[in-house]
Amino acid sequence: MTDQTPRAAEPGSSTLDRWVDALEVELGLPPRSVDVGAVLDLARDAAHQVARPAAPVTTYAVGYAAGLAAARGDGSDALERATAAALSWQDPGPGGAGESSRS
Repeated sequence: MTDQTPRAAEPGSSTLDRWVDALEVELGLPPRSVDVGAVLDLARDAAHQVARPAAPVTTYAVGYAAGLAAARGDGSDALERATAAALSWQDPGPGGAGESSRS
């Protein structure tokens, strides 16, 4: 069973702890459902390996993928897959693999 105690109740809690607690309530998420360390690690990896703006976009995409999986009743490995993708990222350059042309 996961700990349901708000992060803010712990000694030495931070502004981030209080924000994530409030955000979980606001978004109707279970307490402590956001793995702050894992999200920050993913953001760091995307920012350093890809580009700084990739950090928020990557974490958003992972949350979206996890939400879609949850709606289907499936588990999600989106965080692990995105972390692996960020750590192995090698920019193919314009017109490289994964690029789509836009009209």
